[in-house]
Amino acid sequence: MIEVILTGGGSGLADEILDCLSPLEADFRIRLVDSLESAGEARRFQGRTVLVELDSEAGFDTADLVLDLDGSYSGDADRFRPQLAMVSMVQRVFSAIAEDAIEVLHGVFREPVVAVSGGVDALAGQVTQLFNGRDPEQLPFGGTLAFNSRILDDAQLDEQLQEIPQLAQARICIERVQSDSFYTAVASLWVKTPNEQQLLSLANAPYAAGLGLSPDSGRVEADEPIRVMARLASPGWVHLLISADLERTLWAHDARDAVLARLEKV
Repeated sequence: MIEVILTGGGSGLADEILDCLSPLEADFRIRLVDSLESAGEARRFQGRTVLVELDSEAGFDTADLVLDLDGSYSGDADRFRPQLAMVSMVQRVFSAIAEDAIEVLHGVFREPVVAVSGGVDALAGQVTQLFNGRDPEQLPFGGTLAFNSRILDDAQLDEQLQEIPQLAQARICIERVQSDSFYTAVASLWVKTPNEQQLLSLANAPYAAGLGLSPDSGRVEADEPIRVMARLASPGWVHLLISADLERTLWAHDARDAVLARLEKV
């Protein structure tokens, strides 16, 4: 049996990961670790109750894999941390096409507030403050996000996208935007490729203009796939509209893949 520890175990992301891991029939044990605010809370997992342990008292020596949701773990066990939202999305969508298949990748990525720790509650608070005629608290966004968007630094994103095999030789220029969407990550991408059919074949939904401007910001069903729309813009250029629930459809499945990879080592 391997031991999997989730830091940030009282968070909404931890709940989504537990839901994603629950159907796995494998020999592993789950422990949840978090700060005093969540310590002692109970979660149900595979028919049993798991209590959230206090991070200052929990031991990590027996951990085989740490799903480090709050970025607090610095030990020697295998570690998973949520990636930048667009990196997770693009890795999953482009895994079906050939390496070096993309020459140019331009577009806009709209990151939901759930990507920021405490972002959902903070955005809801800003909306309430605005309606009450008060200046919104700027943290954790560094400004007013309610009914607005903020440009984020894209340097780290470009570097990590370049590490994806399908983009290794691509010229990349992405505008990264912190949107006021609660959960839905959306990418509007213009892609230059020598094989348009590869990209067009990724589509799993009819093309609908405007998705990048007005995405569904509610929660999707747990098994909802990444939604991909595609159209041929001109010879050699494909326009992709991609959307997914960041926690349920991207990060929770990334964490499941990390658990499966660790189980394969046993």
